[in-house]
Amino acid sequence: MSAVWRSEQVLHLPTFWKGLPPGSELKRELAQPVEYAARWMVPARLLALGLMLIVHDAVGYGMLTLVGAGVSGWWMRLLTGRARDARDVWARSMYCRVCPAAFVAV
Repeated sequence: MSAVWRSEQVLHLPTFWKGLPPGSELKRELAQPVEYAARWMVPARLLALGLMLIVHDAVGYGMLTLVGAGVSGWWMRLLTGRARDARDVWARSMYCRVCPAAFVAV
């Protein structure tokens, strides 16, 4: 059985999602991806601790702590970017009421 495509059957996903009733199962399934809240205090504290260790002649431990600060900062940035990209894709997505399927408009 084939369905004839009509423009009123394909909707912008965020607009379609906002129009759904609060208790709808689709409201949960098609929800916008969660925003990642980066906790920059961890890399900042590691950076401060590393500098303090270097100043107090524990250079090896200080350098290791600075590497940990860099890696944790990189990881936070990576997770934040991935969450932002997922939210951008969701904002560009379309929803077909016939299929029913969500897809990204190119």
